[in-house]
Amino acid sequence: MTAADGRLDTPDGPVAEPVAGAGAPAEPAPVEPAAVEPAAVESAPAAPAAGGVEPAPKAVVPAPSGVESATSGARAERVRPATSVGAPAHRGAASKPFNDITHRVLKPPVRQVLNHLVMNVVHEGWENVPHGEPLIFAGNHSSWMDGPLVVIEAPRTVRCLVKSEMYKGILGRLLLFVGQIPINRGRPDRDALHTALDELSRGGAIGVFPEGTRGSGEMAAVQHGIAYLAVHGRCRVLPVACINTGAALPRGAKWPRRSVKVRVVFGKPFEVEVPANPRSRRALAAVAEDIRVRLADHLATVRAGESRDSSAAE
Repeated sequence: MTAADGRLDTPDGPVAEPVAGAGAPAEPAPVEPAAVEPAAVESAPAAPAAGGVEPAPKAVVPAPSGVESATSGARAERVRPATSVGAPAHRGAASKPFNDITHRVLKPPVRQVLNHLVMNVVHEGWENVPHGEPLIFAGNHSSWMDGPLVVIEAPRTVRCLVKSEMYKGILGRLLLFVGQIPINRGRPDRDALHTALDELSRGGAIGVFPEGTRGSGEMAAVQHGIAYLAVHGRCRVLPVACINTGAALPRGAKWPRRSVKVRVVFGKPFEVEVPANPRSRRALAAVAEDIRVRLADHLATVRAGESRDSSAAE
């Protein structure tokens, strides 16, 4: 299982294009008319009732506060933080809720077998994982084991975006049984992204690997779909560092190497800033770059600590 293994597009079009710079073409017109921030709306007065008595006017819904002054570049006007705005930024929870019973019942024994018999895995940073709030788990990606490890090692239920090619045979049925979300890499998959946003709107957790496909896992670049989910889902992002997964299960290997110690380290969640125009590709690119820097910092910190521990052991 690999979360968003490949392109993670938004309903407004592909989000894997480079950040627009000087001389970049104008931003496309928004596809969906729904605005992220609810505007101030005053209900029209109702017709007078019989007897000439007018009903009391409905309360005016105030516009949200907290809009900062405009800044330069792609990060123009922003609202901070994203989690402070209560109304969801998408059409609302319409997809069928997942059943958490399988995760609550099966994860503990599966974790014990995987960590101590099949592989040599340790998890760290459980105290950093909040419960009862929408959350995006975002990790580096160097092995197909990264997705299953984040799902299994996390102390709460995580739904990963998994490429649709994986949904075949027994594996496909298993992925559906445990509530993972298939995503089509060849086109903007609105169903997958809206399903993920639905899960976030219910206070659930989504897992993505924003590098897009397996590689060195160095967080050199991320796709913009994670920015779309964080902005429109109004949630924090929690960095996850998957260490030595590529060495434990190299490409072409049929069984993991138990001699290699694998670490899954959960960092502290951080907030993202909501752009004034959350459908702007340039603005989402700026948010994605901010997320990439924070994920890379977490990965570097974990690796630096591992190097110090190795040196002390010698």
